[in-house]
Amino acid sequence: MEKITLTEEILKVLRDTNGSIKLLDLSKLLNIRSDSGDYQQLKSLLKELSKLKIVRKLPKRKYILPDYYDSAENTGVLKIKDDRAYVEFTNENYKKVFIHKKHLHTAFEGDTVQVKILGIKQGFKVSGEVINILKRTQHYINGIIEFDNNIFFLLPENEKYYVDFIIPKNKLNGAKHNDRVRALFLAWDDRMKIPLAEVTEILQDKPAKIADFDSIVYEFNLPGNFNSEVITEAEKMAKPVSAELIKTRLDLRKELIITIDPVDAKDFDDALSLSILENGNFKLGVHIADVSHYVREKTVLDSEASSRGNSIYLVDRVIPMLPEKLSNEICSLQPNKIRLAYSVFMEFTKSGVLRNYEIHESVIKSKKRFNYDEVDKILVSGEGLHSKLILSLNQLAQTLRQKRFSQGGIDFDTYEIKFQLDNGIPENAIMKRSTPATMLVEECMLAANQVVASHIKFLSNNPPYSHIQKSKKLLPFIYRVHEEPEPKKLKEVFAFFKLLRPSVPIHGTSSKDINNFLERFNDLPEKTVVHQMLLRSMSKAIYSENNIGHYGLGYSDYTHFTSPIRRYPDLIVHRLLKEYTKDKIKNDRIKFLEYETKSISVHCSDRERIAVEAERASVKLAQTIFAANYLGIVFNGTISGVVNFGIFVLLDDIYVEGLIHVRDLYGDFYEFDEQHYRLIGKKKKNTFSIGKRIKVKIVNVNIDDKKIDLAYISDKVK
Repeated sequence: MEKITLTEEILKVLRDTNGSIKLLDLSKLLNIRSDSGDYQQLKSLLKELSKLKIVRKLPKRKYILPDYYDSAENTGVLKIKDDRAYVEFTNENYKKVFIHKKHLHTAFEGDTVQVKILGIKQGFKVSGEVINILKRTQHYINGIIEFDNNIFFLLPENEKYYVDFIIPKNKLNGAKHNDRVRALFLAWDDRMKIPLAEVTEILQDKPAKIADFDSIVYEFNLPGNFNSEVITEAEKMAKPVSAELIKTRLDLRKELIITIDPVDAKDFDDALSLSILENGNFKLGVHIADVSHYVREKTVLDSEASSRGNSIYLVDRVIPMLPEKLSNEICSLQPNKIRLAYSVFMEFTKSGVLRNYEIHESVIKSKKRFNYDEVDKILVSGEGLHSKLILSLNQLAQTLRQKRFSQGGIDFDTYEIKFQLDNGIPENAIMKRSTPATMLVEECMLAANQVVASHIKFLSNNPPYSHIQKSKKLLPFIYRVHEEPEPKKLKEVFAFFKLLRPSVPIHGTSSKDINNFLERFNDLPEKTVVHQMLLRSMSKAIYSENNIGHYGLGYSDYTHFTSPIRRYPDLIVHRLLKEYTKDKIKNDRIKFLEYETKSISVHCSDRERIAVEAERASVKLAQTIFAANYLGIVFNGTISGVVNFGIFVLLDDIYVEGLIHVRDLYGDFYEFDEQHYRLIGKKKKNTFSIGKRIKVKIVNVNIDDKKIDLAYISDKVK
């Protein structure tokens, strides 16, 4: 019997049994003899399903469905990507449930839904259906008005909206046939009917490029301006630091403390200090804005920050987590201003070994605001204001960085595309990579984040919380975790690398092995492609109440502590540290915090996902607008992706990515070799594979769809 068929039969029996069942009884109901080969297949499959947590094994060879199959707690936010719908809900395995369109029952992306498990699809994917919409998000839909049979329809541009909408005549608000509009979803309660919407904006009345940037906000339902209640509370809390408050904190106002940030930054949430101790060790100080002093639990400000989850950085705007009165003023560690901070002091040996640490609520006065470019110049010349401090910080940071990689951290070479705007329109594209200055700050922040996470272990193991350790638990906390990649994915990627560079050996799949492998590509032309492909094969880092470590960084303990102005989990970490340090927490409070940290972790992981997708969409839109200036121009480029319908190419100089459709590759019929990420010509055997350099022309740009079409010119690249 096929594995998937047998799996479905097993699940059907377990559902019908409505409880546990012995292996022998299960085999009888499946008409499988205990002395047959099918029985061995059944045992082997049950073992595999148990490991995947699709079924649960009990003592005495009994099996039962996991609780989440019929649980009312199967709730989550619906996501629709590339024509696939799914919901991730929290159980012991963070199960992802895939939902066919016919089972969505009027739900749209972003709606909070309740899901019923239907069964297992090929590849052990769990399938389900929406049985209840618990909360509708606010949906804005861009599309074209079409008048047909005396009815006005809205035809959505975004495939996430998988049906057309009716616009009642009294909801057109001036729109007419063929107008491109933005509409607000009104209602849809019956799948057999058509949903209703109301026109809120006629888009061609605005310059198209500006309107399209606004559409990112609506597409991802991003938050708008803060309401008056939030603004009022922020202004009320943003009081100057009083003399009485300074007395209750470690006073660091006379210390040499500096900030290092991007040139256009306004929210300075981290600062650095460094001294050399008598024993020759470094004493590194990482000072983080004490946002938790101003944003208190159960306030309007806190509710708003929690809802947003993070700040979002689009090409043309920042959507902040906190009002400007806090983020850019009283919480920002501006030079020569008295500010409240949370300081982590770490003593490191010259070889980067942590000997001691202290964590204090403090008050600081930054002596100088540096940007990354200024620090990079000092690191090259060795001269400039506070150059001794900066050079010493860099010396320690380089030591910590080398130590981290030697112990399993992965040194991915990443980049981001930034745009210079003129009246909201992209005029120039710049590829930003890490510099010595950015790496200096990064290592100091990583060290502080790791120490804070380790400190929770220390608190959990010592009075007054020693009793917690007896139950093999830690104090409730929010960790930044990163699971190991799936062996199957790594195997597939490494098989391609072997084809790409047979001479580069692959010794294993541990993070240390991967780092050693990446080092061998440092001076090879395929470096960027190899790094990007390995990154794609990794799981995504998330927030979790369970400390499973961080694979990519090579840390067993890690959290986010260093950016409370723009990340809500960091703010919660600050609060928890204060609470655990000042008071002994009662059991009832611990139980509440266990629930709270779990809930916040799930919510903030989801908000982060939305922010990342919105930021990428905004970059893609900017790239498309920018590429429209170069229609008909030929560029050199690197193949960045290969799929069955074409080739994605990243263009040199303007850093935009476009698609060569396979139908436009003339002169041959191309077949997709999925295992090796390439297209191969059936007759001439010409190959297009990831990393290959080719010459292309921009032939079409569709700003509305954020798509750039390319034509293949030749393999001859100078």
